Amino acid sequence: MAAMIREFHYQVPWRAFGAHPGHHAGVSVGDGFEFQGHASWLSQPDPRHLDVRATLANPFGHLMVKSFRQSSAIPVYLLADLSASMGFVGTRSKTDMLAELAAAIAFSAYRTGDPFGFFGCGETLLPELTIPLRWHKGLAGDLRARLSQLRPSGRHFGGLAACAAEMGRRKALVFLLSDFHAATGSIEHTLQALLHHDVVPLVLWDSAEYARLPAWGWTEWADPETGQRRRLFMRPSLRARIRAAYAERRAELRHLFVSHGREPFFIEDRFDADALTRYFFQA
Repeated sequence: MAAMIREFHYQVPWRAFGAHPGHHAGVSVGDGFEFQGHASWLSQPDPRHLDVRATLANPFGHLMVKSFRQSSAIPVYLLADLSASMGFVGTRSKTDMLAELAAAIAFSAYRTGDPFGFFGCGETLLPELTIPLRWHKGLAGDLRARLSQLRPSGRHFGGLAACAAEMGRRKALVFLLSDFHAATGSIEHTLQALLHHDVVPLVLWDSAEYARLPAWGWTEWADPETGQRRRLFMRPSLRARIRAAYAERRAELRHLFVSHGREPFFIEDRFDADALTRYFFQA
């Protein structure tokens, strides 16, 4: 039996510019419920919104109608790091987590009424893992099945920055998913490329990488992006240094992402859809 796809809810603090009706506060005049003001009948000839009181008060005797803003749909994208480090298997496979998250985002966008698109990237943008914006009920399950079979490769996620040119100029909600085990300059470059959009950083870590290390004993470490292996004799002082390095990295990533508009959302070992909903509504 296929695993249930978890749904979360999201909102954005900006007005949508699209003409397609949707869930989010927009800038277009239409059949919404947000009262904008009054307008002349000549500019908006809609008898349903005729306002007798405003018409009688108009000094020029013009017919006046109530004007409303239409709620609109927004583009939602997932940009996923598919470099080799995302193939790590610890408490769980990061690839399985990636597939679960991609399905949740696609499903939640569909339920909200927003079109969803996906870009998978390693060193370059991967055309075979590119899905243009669409409304499609079955996309979440299809995407999860494809990503579950994935074997990430590549030395870095440089292709993420190239996605901006593929998304066009319309402002979008962009989920940026990676473990962000990359140079800060590379992450900064990606964020600069996406500066026009509302970027939600999803930081995917595994506690086996740093929190559940043994106090004593030989351990073997492998760099998935270079293939190099190294044996280390683990001891309490080394374990403490590794944990401290991850704590420092967490603070560094938070500072970087906040400076570009949003707090990062850390996902460790399991995805909590309710926590992601709180992330949006308690911001």
